[in-house]
Formats: sequence, structure tokens, C-alpha cells
Amino acid sequence: MEEIKVSKIGEVIYHETLENGLNVYLYKKEGFNKKNAFFVTKYGSSYNDFRPIGKDKIKSFPLGIAHFLEHKLFENSDNENTFTKFEKYGANVNAYTTRKETCYYFTCSNYFNECLNLLLDFVGSPYFTIDNVEKEKGIIEQEINMTNDSVIRFIYDKDFYNTLIYDNNKYSVIGDSKNVRKITKEDLYECYNTFYNPSNMTLVVAGDIDIEETLKLIKDNQSKREYQKQDEILLKDFNEPKQVYKEYEECYKNVSTPRISVCYKFVFPKSKGYDLLSILMIFSMILDIKFSSTSSFSKYLRDEKIIKSDLSANYSSFGNVVLLMFDADVLDKERFVKELDKKLKDENYDKKMFELYKKAYISSIVKTYDSPSKVANVIYSHIINYGEFLPDVYDFYNNYTYDKFINDVKKLDFSNKSVIYVTSGKEVNNA
Repeated sequence: MEEIKVSKIGEVIYHETLENGLNVYLYKKEGFNKKNAFFVTKYGSSYNDFRPIGKDKIKSFPLGIAHFLEHKLFENSDNENTFTKFEKYGANVNAYTTRKETCYYFTCSNYFNECLNLLLDFVGSPYFTIDNVEKEKGIIEQEINMTNDSVIRFIYDKDFYNTLIYDNNKYSVIGDSKNVRKITKEDLYECYNTFYNPSNMTLVVAGDIDIEETLKLIKDNQSKREYQKQDEILLKDFNEPKQVYKEYEECYKNVSTPRISVCYKFVFPKSKGYDLLSILMIFSMILDIKFSSTSSFSKYLRDEKIIKSDLSANYSSFGNVVLLMFDADVLDKERFVKELDKKLKDENYDKKMFELYKKAYISSIVKTYDSPSKVANVIYSHIINYGEFLPDVYDFYNNYTYDKFINDVKKLDFSNKSVIYVTSGKEVNNA
């Protein structure tokens, strides 16, 4: 078993790759009553074009199938609800799907061994039938309709769709009704057998656990299963350009105040590990120094009656693409875009603020290790986002310099952006 020492924190993460390829990470934190386990597959909604295991050619699958599969894994051949099984042990179980991964997890105070076996069993035992697949389609379509009613979610998905051209991340996680209706039992098994192979999965367990005992339980559970030898998963490669798909779109929704979103697109050389973290640090610092709640920019926009609500700012990354997104209830859309462009292209960054946020990042690492569940989240998030767990982030932050940040910012091209304007249409009617 490998011991991974976290720099400057004095904590140890235990890691072992099982014979079937499953990556297991164990974190022991004494004195905590609750224990957590996260079973994660590197399979999200953007993995729609790939070579199924045992096949020769890349195949395209219906949009939203990863999310659909997540739902179906909670159904068992014994017809007993998975949630009910965990509730018997006083445990909470759930799952989520993003564009990058699907994660199944539970939290419990007692009966930890029983719950861990349950997690491994239900994720490792797919049960798809024609009837239960058809039944699920109606449930998913209702979820799609509810999602479409949310203006915030609508804009978020539109940002991806209007900025990306080829990359499958442009499509929403949940898919659409047309694609959901196409999903078959055979499709689900092909996706499951390809991406739910242990060699494509990570199990992270955290809490006041016995390391040796927990590892033995996991090995015993996995030894009972026969997994087909996994070939390398071949995904369709998208050569995503820097340009956006659509520069401007006006959409109509039932909103009392128009809402605007501006999404800037950046394409970098493919990177992973600390090299990728270095790229993402640029955007973390930009957002914190110029657009955080402590900055004056949002107040300026409100005082000038350019926006009505606080400015929302964040970024999303996948592969070698980063999307920098801003949105707000807007009163003057032209000025909003103009002021935003001006703010971003201004290379004047307060060095004191940079050092302040750098200290905050370092402090956040230390605080993370006060919570076993947060540590577990960091471990598998690193693996999904950076390709590996990064134990030396403390040193990385500590050595990250203002001069490097400024030099990297100067290389950014803010000319590739997409604007989405959501209005009720009353402004048009009154014109």
C-alpha cells in the first residue's frame, strides 16, 4: 500500500490499485463519527462518442445517457429500493452526474462495512430491462421540463452550447427529450461495460476507519466479480477551435428583468497535473481579485444602473478549454458588455490583493483536512480534473508568484466570447 504524504499538512492518504484496476484511496481521521465513501467513474455526459469495450469502431450514443444510467443503477433485480436499503442502516446515499464524471456516495455513522458493501454491490450490479428503461424515460423527461423552467440553468447550458463548436461538452448533462427517447437497454449495457470497469473508476473512503480492515473488505468484495479485461477507452477527439459557435443570441423567457450572460472562451495546449492547475490559477485569481464580493466592480455596475442584481462570475474547464462566465439581471446590456470587456483587458492587478488571495488558498487547504468528506472530494476531483491526486498543492500555491500570474494574464485573448440576452420580449413589443 502506498502512503501519500500531503505536503506541509502532516496528513497521509493511503492508496492501492487493486488487481482489477480499481484505484482505492483511504483517509483516516480520528474522532469523527461520520464515515463517507465515494465511488466515481470517469464517465460524464460529454462521453457520447467512444469505442465500446470489445468493439472496433467509435459509436455515437444518445445525449444524456450517462445521467440516465446513473438513475437506473439505483434499481435492483430484487425490486427493493436502494435508498431503502441504506436507510435501514441510518445512512444517506445519493449520486450525481456532471459533464466529466458520475459519482455514487453515502454517509453513515454506524454499520459502515455493511454500507460500503452495499455501495460496491449496487454500482457493480446493473439491472436494465426493456420495461424499467421505458418507465425511466418519462421520469427523465419530467426532470428535463423542470430544468428548462429555470432561467439560471437555461443560461448556464446555453453558455456551453453557444461557445463550443465540436466538443460534446456543449450539450447539457440531462440531454433532451428526443435523445432520451432513443435510449435502449443495449445502449446502457454498452456504456456501463465500457466506463464502469474498475480500471476506469476510483473509490475514496474517509473517516475514522481502520485502513487495513477497510482495504480487505474492498478486496473481498471485488474478488467476487469477474470483469472483462479493459482495453484503453478510445474517445472521439474534438479539435475545438478558439472561436465561439454563436456570438450573440436573444432568448425569450418569463423574466421580470432581462438577464445577460457573457461567456469568454479560451483554448490551451493539452495539459494535466500541476501544469493544468497553473492554467486554472489564472482564472481563479482573475475572478477573486476583480470580481469577488470584496471588489468594487459589481457595486459600480449597480450604481451606474447597468445591472440590477449582483454580478455572478465563475469558470468551467474541461480538456484544454476554459469558459469564463458572467451573468446578472441587466438594465443596459450594451454598457454591461463594454464595461466587462474593459475590466478584463485592464492588466492592472493589485499585488497586495494577489498575496492576500494566495494566503487564502493556502489556508483553505489546511481547513479542508478538518473534514474527511471534503478531503475525499478533493482526492477524486483531482483525479477527474487533473488526471491524478495532487498532494503538493500547498507548495504549488506557496511558490506561485505575482510575476507569473501577470505574465500569464497578458497572454489571454478576450476576443472570443458569446453573449446571451434573456428577455420577456416586452421591450421589443413596446418599441
